[in-house]
Amino acid sequence: MRDTRVTAGETERTPARLLLRFLARHPRSVGTLAAVTITGAYVGFHVMLIGAGATMAAGASWAVLDRPTFDRFAGRWLRAWWRRWLTYHRKWQRVVFSCGLVQSSPKGDTRLPRLVSVRSAWCWDSVRVRLLDGQTPADYEAVLDRLASSYNARRATLRTLKPQVISLDFQRREPFDVLLTPLPEMPREEHAVDLSRLPIGQDEYGREFALNLVDGLHHLFAGATGAGKGSWMWGLLRALAPWIRSGRVRLWVLDPKGGMEFGQGAELFHRLATDDQSGLDLAREYVDTLDARKTEMGRQGRRTWTPGDSADYPLDLLIIDELASMTEYTDRDISREFERLLSKALAQFRAVGGRVVAATQEPTKDVIPMRGLFPTKVALRLEEASYVDMALGEGARDRGAFADQIPDYMPGVAYLTREGHREPLRVRAAYTSDEDITELLRFATSTEATVLNFPTDTDTGSNTDSAEATGTEQTATVTDSSDIEHIEVIDDGEDDDDFDAA
Repeated sequence: MRDTRVTAGETERTPARLLLRFLARHPRSVGTLAAVTITGAYVGFHVMLIGAGATMAAGASWAVLDRPTFDRFAGRWLRAWWRRWLTYHRKWQRVVFSCGLVQSSPKGDTRLPRLVSVRSAWCWDSVRVRLLDGQTPADYEAVLDRLASSYNARRATLRTLKPQVISLDFQRREPFDVLLTPLPEMPREEHAVDLSRLPIGQDEYGREFALNLVDGLHHLFAGATGAGKGSWMWGLLRALAPWIRSGRVRLWVLDPKGGMEFGQGAELFHRLATDDQSGLDLAREYVDTLDARKTEMGRQGRRTWTPGDSADYPLDLLIIDELASMTEYTDRDISREFERLLSKALAQFRAVGGRVVAATQEPTKDVIPMRGLFPTKVALRLEEASYVDMALGEGARDRGAFADQIPDYMPGVAYLTREGHREPLRVRAAYTSDEDITELLRFATSTEATVLNFPTDTDTGSNTDSAEATGTEQTATVTDSSDIEHIEVIDDGEDDDDFDAA
């Protein structure tokens, strides 16, 4: 009798098993195809095509009119599906064979590492790959440049996600190579300052990027030496210039490096500390001041502080240039008390107008124990890949925040996590030069009188009415006769009400 037994290898390759395996591996593609087929069967393919055309037109209009929101809600998913099948999967067999990443089984079969999934952000693609038995991540690290070249990527990096699973990250574009990041114009009037939107640069979509001191509250900047932290903080001060001048913002600045970063702006600051001990004294005074305000507001029945309400209740902004100098690299008694004071400031002073902006090179929990109290975190160029999740939160690097891959020649570029958004945003603060800082100092510390445009003899009766209406304002502005050295009056035989009003 003929032997009808089937070997294990033949069972694994039956058409039914292959079909089920394909359905399990590609649920979205199969589901989409099934939905299209069922819809066409029920409503007719002509109606379905019309609906699909209208949907595509609406999506294209959305992408043109508001690309960032389109990319957030739809673009990244469409791009990931498109690039998986038409870019990575289509060339995958040829690429891994050319790079020597295939294996031959004892039966002579060729085995390929499996492309599991693709994620696509605006600048980076992450290709998840399951390794073959006997392979290690080092095998792929050795050919990263060849993999990047095969897919026309600018560069490629590798991450180990779990045993036998890696992520090949391909950078497709760098928006700030060609995107000019001009320094935002410094506001001159108080009404031009909006604490919820303080522009300092641009994001990866070319939009204006602004910091938020209302909802964003406290900000922590993590970045290596030369990453551009100074441009972020000086850019913030430029955006606050009119309020600094009027006293609606008080700056408490702690620069433990002897004032190397902020020493030139000493005239702007309410308090400036340049070493460990004076920094501790500044922190004590800052906390005592806001504690007193908290008590005073409580007696008045006020529950919240209103931005720009009056100079009696200014925004008290505490700026710390190198936070680790006060929490780790100083005397233990100083660091212990400073950590307590800063943690109190971060936790309790939101409702009384207290804000903290700090910078550090090492965002580890050991160095910055109060790291979790900063709602807004910004990761500039970092030295270690592990620092990214420490700075931005767990899983930020997996979602595309490759702060450790920012080149040295691009200071100011950073990744930012925002409230209500899981995906990190790539942004760049405009470079703030010494001349721009000098402009800020000159404006915020100037006490020059307002220049008035006096009327001339050619003014008619209509101008006379306006002069009478504004006479009181002019008199209040120019109170000292010595400010006006000479006013030439042309006597035309009639009294000039304009000059009498002045």
